[in-house]
Amino acid sequence: MGNIIEDFLKERSFAYDRVVGNVGKELVRTLLEECGYSVYPFGYESYCTHVKDLMHKGKVRRIPQLQRMPDLLVVAEEMEDIVLVEVIVRTRKTAKVADIGKQKLEELRRYWPDSILAVVLPKSEYVFYAENINKLEITDPEFVNFDISDSPINKVFPKIDGYPEVLKELQELCRKLFAEI
Repeated sequence: MGNIIEDFLKERSFAYDRVVGNVGKELVRTLLEECGYSVYPFGYESYCTHVKDLMHKGKVRRIPQLQRMPDLLVVAEEMEDIVLVEVIVRTRKTAKVADIGKQKLEELRRYWPDSILAVVLPKSEYVFYAENINKLEITDPEFVNFDISDSPINKVFPKIDGYPEVLKELQELCRKLFAEI
């Protein structure tokens, strides 16, 4: 059975990755909304899925500023700020060795330097993590591994502390959804 899953993971498609990413994005969005934040879809893939597909397939010119738009716009009244959040999901990583593509990180830092990276790690202690894109502690620049273990999402979004039952429920849901991946 383990070989079937491993083979599947090696051959996963763009569509598969998109679904996994969308599930992670919805988990983060729901967590923030349930904890009192106003959250809005922001990234171009929320509105221009066909354009995303065309860029990915090389059928239209790739526009990094558009392609790297963060996923969510979060109104954080307690910080008197609006925060842009990029969400990534790493189903087989831990918080000490999470990763992001080097080109993606460089483009996020270039075009969206104040954005927050929210990382969904179903196999880790807190599941939901967040850090300013420019404060990531890079542990391996070749593969852009980073240690986000000291950055549970409530450090960036402190209202979450007032809703421990919501956090726990969504952590458990995330673990169940990604248990076999």
